[in-house]
Amino acid sequence: MSVVLTFTVPGGQFALGRAMPEGGIRAELDRVVPLGVDTPPFLWAYADADALDDFQTRLAGDADVADVEAVDVFDDRRLYRVDWASSETCVLSHLRRASASLSGATGTRDAWEFTARFPSQDALSGFHDACREADIDLTVTGVNRLDPTEERDDGLTANQRETLRRAYEAGFYDIPRGTTTVELAEELGISDQSLSERLRRAHAALVERTLL
Repeated sequence: MSVVLTFTVPGGQFALGRAMPEGGIRAELDRVVPLGVDTPPFLWAYADADALDDFQTRLAGDADVADVEAVDVFDDRRLYRVDWASSETCVLSHLRRASASLSGATGTRDAWEFTARFPSQDALSGFHDACREADIDLTVTGVNRLDPTEERDDGLTANQRETLRRAYEAGFYDIPRGTTTVELAEELGISDQSLSERLRRAHAALVERTLL
């Protein structure tokens, strides 16, 4: 049975976090991220032009990155293609060796949140042990064991579904609202920014699956 794990790592222990200058820059990897070294993943980064220039320079010089290229450039965001180096300490390398698929990753200079699916509990345990041996400070924020007999056709991940359920029960969608993003984020143990991005992706998935 496959297992979906949501976890965070400090920004300083991930190349994208290490490369971020101070000033509120944030980034997210694409919804489905290939972990193979031969297929560079794409990354959106959001900040002003000066901060993004600094971010790109820092990222290109990180030991876990072989190359980085700005594919699309806008005033407040850029799309990068990142070619990851073969590193024994990078969290992405540990995910790849565990045969995990990464469905989302968002973060800032302070912390990054990942959602990954592992083919089995043993694979997840091996990943966790490898991170511990590499001194990666991994904090688990959610675990969902997927039942292959349970059909889901809403396009949501387990964490997105749980977040929407809690938001609804707390009156987040009421008029006026019964809770705020700050209060809901504290209940879920994630940052306000991570909550907003998780809700946005969940809403997009529902619209794509039900209206388009």
